[in-house]
Amino acid sequence: MPKIHRLDMTPLEFVMAPEQAYGMARGLNYRRSCALIAVETDDGILGHGEAAGPLPVMRDYLAALAPYFVGRSVFDFEIVAAHIQNKLYHFGLQNHMTACLGGVSIALHDAIGKSLGLAVHDLLGGRAAERFPCYATTGYLTADPANAFEAQLAKAAAGKFAGVKIKIGVSPASDLERVRLARSILGDDILLMVDINGNYTPDVALESLRRIEPYNIHWCEEPLPPTDVRGYAELRARSPVPIAAGEAFYTVQDFKRLVEARGLDILQPSLTSCGGFGQAKAVALLATMNNLRLSPSVWGSAVAVAAAIHFTASLPVSPHSDNVPYPVLIEFDIGENPLRDRLLRQPLRRDESGLAIPSGAGLGIELDPATLEKYTVNL
Repeated sequence: MPKIHRLDMTPLEFVMAPEQAYGMARGLNYRRSCALIAVETDDGILGHGEAAGPLPVMRDYLAALAPYFVGRSVFDFEIVAAHIQNKLYHFGLQNHMTACLGGVSIALHDAIGKSLGLAVHDLLGGRAAERFPCYATTGYLTADPANAFEAQLAKAAAGKFAGVKIKIGVSPASDLERVRLARSILGDDILLMVDINGNYTPDVALESLRRIEPYNIHWCEEPLPPTDVRGYAELRARSPVPIAAGEAFYTVQDFKRLVEARGLDILQPSLTSCGGFGQAKAVALLATMNNLRLSPSVWGSAVAVAAAIHFTASLPVSPHSDNVPYPVLIEFDIGENPLRDRLLRQPLRRDESGLAIPSGAGLGIELDPATLEKYTVNL
């Protein structure tokens, strides 16, 4: 039985010119980073994962967590992770320690799959389909004239995605104008989602949603901060638009609080934040138990996207059988990011029918050495 020999992290960062920054209602950013987690087994198998968070923080958390894993079986992740969370409970679960554990979870599944000659989705429960529809995250706020809102949406329209999610959240008046323009460019048939990134209070969010309702909004993501459980419940009870959230949640416990409050229609676990495959599968079960939809959030490199594809492939369709009104959608950010587009020797395959499962054992990906060398940074 393979044992864990080594864990380490490669910090990757892509830096744009400050004037090319893009982002959301809470602010713009001209850096895209990736905490690339590597697990090496005692028989030389290497698995890769990704953790979401500041690179120095991820480095230090991994240094603190690695001694708990080294020497353990590659199959012991959930046992070790639970021990860490129980022993270090003063640290809390709603922090970057959980995100770091998620990166380790992904890397271990990649290593186990390579060791057994199995794809990660088979380790998680099987394969529901060969390809999975995705939506483009775009329509970012930016001051860059070369990346104006209209140009971003035109790119998304040309990409023939199942849906498009745009950033709003500056003000209800601005939201209405952005949604109106998006519909005029994308047309009436494509699914259109909006993302406020938690920038509103319940009253302002409700005003915004009532204004944009005529434009057939598929869901509104993070209308409120993730801590406002009561606000989510009150907003969902009055909102004319379905409510989604989860990108900023850690572990199934965060999702449980919102679900019990009846504050969400769509759960959005992020594998690189929520604690990895085990926690994400728990969130999927929670969604099934409460008859809610699920759509994985993905904000990161190609490693995060590949992990999300395998996770989605392993999910049973619920509660549907022959007729599925809206299949599970995978988020696919199309903002400038070579860590997504050039990190792999064989880029992830996407067409208008969706994302294909990477072929091969583990995650089915191979990192490109030149891209790693170009974007590795010193901390």
